[in-house]
Amino acid sequence: MTSRGTADSAQLRELTKILDDYCQKAGLQNDRDAREALALRIMNVFESGIDDLHEITKALDSCRAAAWRQGI
Repeated sequence: MTSRGTADSAQLRELTKILDDYCQKAGLQNDRDAREALALRIMNVFESGIDDLHEITKALDSCRAAAWRQGI
C-alpha cells in the first residue's frame, strides 16, 4: 500500500479484479447498487490496512457469512 487509503494503479487493478470476481460469483454484474455497495466494502477493508488480495477476499467472505447468519 502506498499510504493509508491510497491505491496505486496496480492495486486498483487488483481491487477491481476482486470486485469483478465477487460480482460474477454472486450474479451481481448488472446490479449497480449492489456492485457499488460491494466496492465500498472492498475499499473499507483495503483502507483498514489489508492490501493482500487473498486477505481482502477472506475479509469479504467473513462479512458475507456474518450477514447471512444475521439474515441480512
